[in-house]
Amino acid sequence: MNRRLVFATALVVLLVASAGCLTYINDGGEVANETLDVDPPREYDFASDRDAAFELSTDTQYTAVYNASAIDELRLYRQTPYAGDQPLEFEAFRYQYSDGEVINGSEFRARGGEIDRTPDETWIRFADDMEGGKLAFTADGSPRRFTTLTYVEGSYAVTLPEGFSTDVPIVGHVSPRDHEIETVDGRDRITWDSVTSGSVVVQSYRETDLVVFGVILVIAVAAAIAGTVYFRRQLEELRERRRDLGLGVYEDDDE
Repeated sequence: MNRRLVFATALVVLLVASAGCLTYINDGGEVANETLDVDPPREYDFASDRDAAFELSTDTQYTAVYNASAIDELRLYRQTPYAGDQPLEFEAFRYQYSDGEVINGSEFRARGGEIDRTPDETWIRFADDMEGGKLAFTADGSPRRFTTLTYVEGSYAVTLPEGFSTDVPIVGHVSPRDHEIETVDGRDRITWDSVTSGSVVVQSYRETDLVVFGVILVIAVAAAIAGTVYFRRQLEELRERRRDLGLGVYEDDDE
């Protein structure tokens, strides 16, 4: 009996360990060249003077451009409340050399660069001759709630889609707070001169959404008033019934 118990316990441990190894193998490894080489949804703004520049769009994809001149490698991950760190998934990778030449992901690897994914993060490592360049990629993200960790220190910029804003509190929010907002080609651009840690959060709304919010607010207020009137009317009817039954009405009931 004891031998069977020991055997069963060992088998369970072996299965758990095997599952963990399989998970690591399946989630790790290089990102496929086909994923890295796809065309970006729009042209990357390599001319940006920011260390990290993000352009949001209504198609739930954003583009990111990072200044890689001061780093040898970049660890990209996202934090989840229950599963811990997870690798940031992206596509349409491009690298721009300091002389302006732009290459895709497979060319990046062919020239000595590395792009590897583990169960916890995605690593981008640069070859020795890739100094002073910039990298760009496309990832999933909504303009209504955009969040990114501070993968590099320095100046940041987030450009909202046309017609989106963060001006109204509650529905609009920006963090860190030491930011500025400028309008570039009819779009709001939020900038920070220095971000050193934590995350950047931009919660925006379409300006036409304010009409919807206003209608919802009016309906809610009207419903609250109607409910109060109905309750007071029902309370008054109850008092009248008590008077008719000779039960009397106490002062506390009238308050």
